[in-house]
Amino acid sequence: MTFIYRAVYNYYVEEKSGVKQTIINKALKLFSAKGYEGVSVSELTEAAGITKPTLYYYFGSKEELFDFLCDYTIEFAKQKYVAKFKNEAKTRDFIDRYRILSEIKRNAVSENPQIIKFYESFFYPENAEYFTKYNQVIQEIRGHVFSNLYENIDYSLFIDGIEPEKIIIYIKWLLDRYEKELTDKMQKNALASEITDNAGIMMGHEVDEEFNKFYAFLADLRKAFYR
Repeated sequence: MTFIYRAVYNYYVEEKSGVKQTIINKALKLFSAKGYEGVSVSELTEAAGITKPTLYYYFGSKEELFDFLCDYTIEFAKQKYVAKFKNEAKTRDFIDRYRILSEIKRNAVSENPQIIKFYESFFYPENAEYFTKYNQVIQEIRGHVFSNLYENIDYSLFIDGIEPEKIIIYIKWLLDRYEKELTDKMQKNALASEITDNAGIMMGHEVDEEFNKFYAFLADLRKAFYR
């Protein structure tokens, strides 16, 4: 972790209230929903309940605020996704690894929904040009997660008669389809009711219900492809 990233990360973790935190929270929500170009300085200040001079005092400009959020979000992904997954996913069972990764994401979303939404907005086509300078580090993050998920799998756990590499492909196809359907459902829920600053798309009982269905789905995959 570089000095500047550590400073950004530590500030965000330690600072729980105040004007600067309010600006950050509102900016995360606006930029993740509308992208860099779609958010004006006036909109930022109105949402945060501040004046333009106050915004410039804390961040200098809209671009510097945006860069601050990018730096923190990337460092957040490294710590909450990559490092955590590497430490917790010691198993060589592919489905167990996927379960662990999903639970890590669940906890991250529950604790920091707007940060996760901002990070996911990196991958929206309309936002691509504004994240160009972060492409390399984002690809590195995805690469680390990919390697931790797919390398050194115990193929002896799979059924006979199908090449192990193909089984991994088939399982991933099914998981991708499952995740897409869940994401579509979450997006519809988000359109139906506005998300508050401290709430995710799905919370509480609804999250537990969806994860119980997910665990049942993983159990079915295990029955289909494991010994």
